[in-house]
Amino acid sequence: MAEVVVRVDERERGRVLKALEEAEDIRLEREELAFGDYILPDGLVVERKSATDFVLSVVDGGLWENIEHLTQAHRQVLYIIEGDPYVTRFHQKALDVHRAFARMVVDHGIAVLPSPDAEQTGVLLVLMTRALAQRAAS
Repeated sequence: MAEVVVRVDERERGRVLKALEEAEDIRLEREELAFGDYILPDGLVVERKSATDFVLSVVDGGLWENIEHLTQAHRQVLYIIEGDPYVTRFHQKALDVHRAFARMVVDHGIAVLPSPDAEQTGVLLVLMTRALAQRAAS
């Protein structure tokens, strides 16, 4: 398989990048992305959030502003939520998280995937990058 480019926001650090850097068929281009954390082949933009940050953005309403920016700038958006968003934080209920997920999918066409931690998010991004590259090649 030919080398595939993944654009990475220059503020991203840690275990997610390690998985991408170790993949011999993926080349990272670091830049300041206006919105999103990663741009995979075919323009898929990935926003990565810890469960705590995700729930906080639901509670304070920042999620919807971010979604507006992401969907205006990119045709395909994916949120990866690391950790358990249903653990009670900031006095939210499971119903609040369900509502947010429902609106993201139904109203905005955004895919939402869970990940237990940053390391597994890296594995997921590698696999998605390869799948997108393979689809483009066929």
